[in-house]
Amino acid sequence: MRIHLAPVPPDRAAGIPGHAVGFVDAKVSPLAGLRRRTPEIIGGKVLSYDGRQPLIHGVPVEHERIAQALSDEITRVATRVYGPEYVGPMALASGLSLRTVAKGRIISHGLPSPLLDMLGRASATEYPRATGYCLQAVAYMWEEHIEEYGMGDDGPGPMSTTGKQVLTGRLEGILVRAVELVDEMRGAAAAAKARSAARLAGEF
Repeated sequence: MRIHLAPVPPDRAAGIPGHAVGFVDAKVSPLAGLRRRTPEIIGGKVLSYDGRQPLIHGVPVEHERIAQALSDEITRVATRVYGPEYVGPMALASGLSLRTVAKGRIISHGLPSPLLDMLGRASATEYPRATGYCLQAVAYMWEEHIEEYGMGDDGPGPMSTTGKQVLTGRLEGILVRAVELVDEMRGAAAAAKARSAARLAGEF
């Protein structure tokens, strides 16, 4: 069995119960692993979850049946998005505990379907690793704003529309400044390399 966590098009998800998160035994484009190429998935059966219950094309299956294949796929996409040490970044981005996303627990319990969905969609972007860094930045700022802008009767839940607008504006400001800082630093580094090369050339 092979599992691919990836966005499920609406036409493939139609009539499938639960939260669709990927495919089982699908064919994947041989170019899918190349940089800046999103996977093209053909055929296969839709993997979905009704709560914690996994379903393959709408038919309930035991977690044990898919455990190893799911664990292998989580490792692949999480590494693609967050790097080899993905547990901490994945916990930050998802808001889940380190225990919930620990590698040893994944094989026995899997992951919540919203996180499987997030991993598949992030991995399918043009720049998955950059997307992973962005998810962490958004999650960090989310925690800074949720107490003020969160909604919910049992503590902060989803963020209000106003809160998301405020958060987006502040993140855009950080991004603009980050581009300026990297540009300045890369310019200084290039100038230093040029000076070093000129000195070396003068010695010969």
